Amino acid sequence: MQLSHGSDLNNPSLIHTFFQRLAETALDKSLVRAADLSYFKQVKRRIESGEDLTKELPQLKKLDKRSALASIKTLIKRCDSDLTDYWSIPSSPKIRVNIQHRYFKAELVPRFKAVYTFKTILGSVTINALTKGGYIFVSADTTDIKKANAELALREVEKQLMIVALSL
Repeated sequence: MQLSHGSDLNNPSLIHTFFQRLAETALDKSLVRAADLSYFKQVKRRIESGEDLTKELPQLKKLDKRSALASIKTLIKRCDSDLTDYWSIPSSPKIRVNIQHRYFKAELVPRFKAVYTFKTILGSVTINALTKGGYIFVSADTTDIKKANAELALREVEKQLMIVALSL
């Protein structure tokens, strides 16, 4: 885990382990959901082009083209929101979460940028979790906190994460 101010955490900390595991789980789920999303987008394009998919998807026999497209668009939106939800943690007044994902043509799973900001007595601690393919990068930013208090602030974040872990 990388920390600003040159703090040294050679041993994996609770913070790093928590977000590493959260990211691994989110990526596993995202892989499956991204495949679903790709499939639904393909079905949408085929319906828009006028192709008859009733043999492949018998459920479409009951729907006209407009209703079928509306259903597929709903499924696409659900898949897209699921990709973000996999990174969420239970809400708290002391934790702010911002999750973004971006697609690249050559990659099946989007790249994620999850930013978790924790309010502590000593200032804000920001945990960044970034992905590229199967690679996960977790870092903590304590620049808002005096160097001497950085470890104390990180311990407070660990306490908040313990409460979050209990509610998962």
